[in-house]
Amino acid sequence: MGRFMEGLSRAPRPPQSVDPAPVRVVRDIAYGAALGADLRMDLYLPPSATAPTPVIVWLAGGGWRNQRRGYGPRLPRLFAERGYAMADIEYRSSEASVWPAQLHDVLAALRHLQDIADAHGLDPTSIGLWGSSAGAHLALLAAFASDADGSRTAPGVRAVVAGYPPTDLLSLNDDALPGGVLGVDPSDPAWGLLGGRPSDRAATAVEASPARQAHPRVPPVLLLHGDADLLIGPAQSRRLHDALSAVGAESHLLLVHGADHGFLNTGDWELHPMTATVLSSRAPDTERSALLTPALIERFFDRHLRTDPWNA
Repeated sequence: MGRFMEGLSRAPRPPQSVDPAPVRVVRDIAYGAALGADLRMDLYLPPSATAPTPVIVWLAGGGWRNQRRGYGPRLPRLFAERGYAMADIEYRSSEASVWPAQLHDVLAALRHLQDIADAHGLDPTSIGLWGSSAGAHLALLAAFASDADGSRTAPGVRAVVAGYPPTDLLSLNDDALPGGVLGVDPSDPAWGLLGGRPSDRAATAVEASPARQAHPRVPPVLLLHGDADLLIGPAQSRRLHDALSAVGAESHLLLVHGADHGFLNTGDWELHPMTATVLSSRAPDTERSALLTPALIERFFDRHLRTDPWNA
């Protein structure tokens, strides 16, 4: 299971000319209960704000089993120091509750952020989701979720950044790179999430697969996937990108050259930008190159969460 654990970035702070103002952290905010235990989040608040602050919710990975608050990028600098409120939330392990408990937890956390928006100066109409691996999978499904009448279940969510997500649980083995990890027994995280072999629980696997839940009303999506990912093959992100493009939704896919699974949490990507091939639903017949940097992710959130990003 060690391959499914993701740690906290310990990279030194990138060089900058001015020391940032301190970020205020509110820890252990209870947002729900499961099996007698509170579910909690930590909130990172920017140093100063003259208007309600857009919120980015971070969802850590860990194979749906081992995620915890504090796993992932350094949320003060990405991006609380730059004017965003960052929420680091926890959700139930699949060892305690199988699908769809994890999605219910994420949606409950989003509802709680709406409830406490006034108390913490948050903008409940301007929420972004950012996750890695299993956390990216849940971020996508939370953003895509709709009520029976077609209305969005998480109405404040306006953008999603998904790092190396599983997007089609029935096709994980088909999409594995040569030499990649295959799910062949109950130790596989997808089996644990669904309570059994995905092919034996096909209807549930479809419900839990973002690539099979795409619809025209989903918010804009930025997908980040290493082209050398031996844990979740990059074809998983390509499946979702193609599905979103087919229904007319906005999708951008960065295939990061030479990157394996978990690169968002190493810190190296902050200090040493990686080259990526970019595919976009806005220019479906072209490919271009770009550098994956924190600034690229920040610009994506700026574009969709801020009314006037240059005045932030």
